[in-house]
Amino acid sequence: MENLKLKAEKREKVGGLSSKTAVYKENKIPGIIYGGKDEPLPILVNNNELLKIINNEGLFNTVVEVELDKKTENVVFKEVQKHPSKNIFTHIDLQRVVKGTKVSVVVPVLLKNQDKCFGVKIEGGVINHVLKEISVLASPEAIPESIEVDMEEIKTKEKVRLSSLTANSEYDFPSSLKNQDPVLVSVLTARGGGLDFEDEEVDDVEEGAEAESTEASDEKSSEENSSDNSEEKSE
Repeated sequence: MENLKLKAEKREKVGGLSSKTAVYKENKIPGIIYGGKDEPLPILVNNNELLKIINNEGLFNTVVEVELDKKTENVVFKEVQKHPSKNIFTHIDLQRVVKGTKVSVVVPVLLKNQDKCFGVKIEGGVINHVLKEISVLASPEAIPESIEVDMEEIKTKEKVRLSSLTANSEYDFPSSLKNQDPVLVSVLTARGGGLDFEDEEVDDVEEGAEAESTEASDEKSSEENSSDNSEEKSE
């Protein structure tokens, strides 16, 4: 996938007042570039520059090349904040891409062959797309555009979990996510004009209990991703 590009400038002043001035008077969005061995770098991005790439479907799983003072920083978008009631961007978080280090990105879960799904076509069930996005760990040059699930052979009451996916040498999933082994998609049984969620609800209770037991490993696994939680982000 071709790298996206974004022009930015260093932000000399930080803090609430300077950020509001940038957003509401200068039409610029404050942000932070963090991660790797370098110090967090406060930046400003012209709102029009951000608009050029913000609607790109693969923004959060694409390497973005930030042009900054005649130099470039390769980053991935981690968060885009907006005003709660106005259509205004207020802050962006960008993580440095360090060569030889995997980054954590969120990619869509796509369903293939839905029209050929056995549970739907033959058994009259309904596809329940439980997890539409998922976190992956990958080197910058091998970030997948999506994770695909082939639905053709899936029957009613059958669940496709994370562990059901074919292993891929180019990327992996966070260890906490693998421990939870979430359901990505299932096929529900249609009964008397309705859908049978009984099995799903039981499964949700079991997964909720398991998620609590892996809360500590969640924090630990994030360390695999460069320095997501090891570096302090400043505004």
